[in-house]
Amino acid sequence: MSRMSNNKKGFRILPKQKGYTVLILLTMLVAAAFLALMAVVDAFPAGLATGLMIAILIALVVECILFNRKRKGLRILGVVISAFFIAVYGMGIYYLATSFSALSDITTGENVTSAENAVDVTEDSFNVYISGIDQYTEEQGYDLERSDVNMIVTVCPKTRKILLTSIPRDTYVKLHTAGKMDKLTHTGVYGVDETLNTVEDWLDVDLNYYVKMNFTACVRLVDAIGGIDLYNPVEFKSALTQHVYPEGDIHLKGKGALFYARERKAFEGKDSLRVENQQRVVKAVLNKLMTSSALLTNYGDVLGAVKSGLELNMSQDDISALVKMQLADMSEWDIETQKLEGEYDMDYVASLTQDSKFLVYKPESSSVESIKQNIDKVMNPSEEELAEAKLNMQKNSLMSFIKSIIGSIKKK
Repeated sequence: MSRMSNNKKGFRILPKQKGYTVLILLTMLVAAAFLALMAVVDAFPAGLATGLMIAILIALVVECILFNRKRKGLRILGVVISAFFIAVYGMGIYYLATSFSALSDITTGENVTSAENAVDVTEDSFNVYISGIDQYTEEQGYDLERSDVNMIVTVCPKTRKILLTSIPRDTYVKLHTAGKMDKLTHTGVYGVDETLNTVEDWLDVDLNYYVKMNFTACVRLVDAIGGIDLYNPVEFKSALTQHVYPEGDIHLKGKGALFYARERKAFEGKDSLRVENQQRVVKAVLNKLMTSSALLTNYGDVLGAVKSGLELNMSQDDISALVKMQLADMSEWDIETQKLEGEYDMDYVASLTQDSKFLVYKPESSSVESIKQNIDKVMNPSEEELAEAKLNMQKNSLMSFIKSIIGSIKKK
């Protein structure tokens, strides 16, 4: 019995050498911090979170096995694996911490209000109103805030459809509060609530959420996702900078995208052409976020980039739910566009002197009705559309995920 017990080798979880034990404990500590932050941020779908937890457990088991081996080469391999995972978890902690900090800054504070018409963003259709303010962050407080970009983003999560509805800045509308006619851009002077209420009165749609963004946030957002790619149908030169935009497929960085969306003089002052370019920029940003690895790898950078020039009323839970939904299957979205048609005319505006008339954009009643019908169609899909969308998501989700990973690897 004594001989058998002397020869019997007991299984050790931690190695005899203290240095190896310290490495394992450090790996466990960093991994635990990573998992804790992952739970707090709550931005990963259940499947991905579970996969990361399994990978961590496997890594720890492999380290313990290698450190308990007699061969020095295997123990060295264990050190390499341990150092690798500590570095990966460390970067993950930084990524999650910065993401959580930026998300908290964006969704809390004096500029954030609660959405009155909030919905379950992963199940119910909703509208987001984009109000683009014509100033940089450093100019805030020195000039009036006009709403130069006005766009309704209609989202149907069940069909993965998005409709971008652009409204020219000079559109002639009745102000919600004053009840007098004015340019839509001037509603920004009275605050985003006036803009939202005015558009809701006019189009009879619920604007569930809003995103108010200035020039600075636009530039930083585009740069944070590595620029955008779009097709430019007509070559033109910016009247504000030296940027020249050739015809064809072009890649734009932050400032290039901003001046592309702002240009109007190159089109003889026709704001209807400018809104088409604004739609191209927004569509390119959405495509980059939803059909590539940009959402996963640049999540924290995106949030951090826009926090100083962004105001919104979407909660942290809603943003996390949208991110998790997209990361869960990486499905492609069908993004369509429409714009308000009308004609320019001269008329009085409430916010300016009544001694003179000003150039305004008077919408066609038929175009207004068409816009309302198209928004309603996206928000309330038929049973056939829902069934088709479900089938397409099942077929395309895996391929979209693989394409996004391959695209990320190629760029690196």
